[in-house]
Amino acid sequence: MSNPVEIPFSVWRKIAMASWRPRKDPTIAATLDIDAGPVLDYIEQVRRATGVRVTPAHLVGRAAAKVIEALPGLNGRVVFGSFAPSPTIDGFFVVSLRTDPVAGAEAAATDLSGSVIREVDTKPPWVIASELAHRAEMIRGDRDPQFKQAKTMVQNLPPMILRVVLDTIGLVTETLQLPVPFMGLEARPYGSFLVSNVGTFGLDSAFAPVPPFVHVPVIIMVGAVTDKAVARDGQPVVRPMLPLCVSLDHRFVDGYQAASMARIFRQYLADPAKLDPVPAPRRATRHRPSSRRAPAARPAPAAASS
Repeated sequence: MSNPVEIPFSVWRKIAMASWRPRKDPTIAATLDIDAGPVLDYIEQVRRATGVRVTPAHLVGRAAAKVIEALPGLNGRVVFGSFAPSPTIDGFFVVSLRTDPVAGAEAAATDLSGSVIREVDTKPPWVIASELAHRAEMIRGDRDPQFKQAKTMVQNLPPMILRVVLDTIGLVTETLQLPVPFMGLEARPYGSFLVSNVGTFGLDSAFAPVPPFVHVPVIIMVGAVTDKAVARDGQPVVRPMLPLCVSLDHRFVDGYQAASMARIFRQYLADPAKLDPVPAPRRATRHRPSSRRAPAARPAPAAASS
């Protein structure tokens, strides 16, 4: 019998193993199929106008902010059985440290992190995309101080102690919405909702369980845009469709609120430009020729006569 191979699990996988237990609180699973035609057209226009790589996930995050704005009962935490509102609408976007497909030990070691965009309800998709691109670059370049500190802690603590530490951090930063300055942790590090773009990995759709230390009431998994046959005016047509898989905390949401959420998602993604008009294209800076004349060349000194 061969010796078992030691697998270098990622930081996130160690956190998951240490913290997850059987869930007791009910979770509602919901799906939405969005016609991606208007989304893709809008993204193309915004990319041309701004030069920013906007994706469907950024638009979904923007739509989620509109949902929280319309349903303020979602923007908060349950603290010892009572609702505690949050001061701002913020969105957490998951970032994978690599996007290329790998296998074996390299796949097990591939980490997940993410970044929260504060006051996401006030920012158009290209601003969200720009902020995320900058923070993702720092995370992937191992220059993000919070991720580095978390990685060091996870790698050095045994699983049972790590579970207690994660529970305590979740209680303070998420439930009580307080910062932990000596660990560099903000209050509500996961914001008001969480978005993960699994479509970039080639997944058509996927659901995500809610991590025990993440107390957001809404988790949205953005799948890959694929062509599907759908009915339009009683006729089958092929359209690019964007699947959304949503996990909802039943303490905040029931069927009525879920239906309201679906309506807001569909309204925004059917016409993103109605809320966030495409900005004017950036003008290339022209370099004007200098009006100053170059100094005239001086005559060479005469050779000294012998």
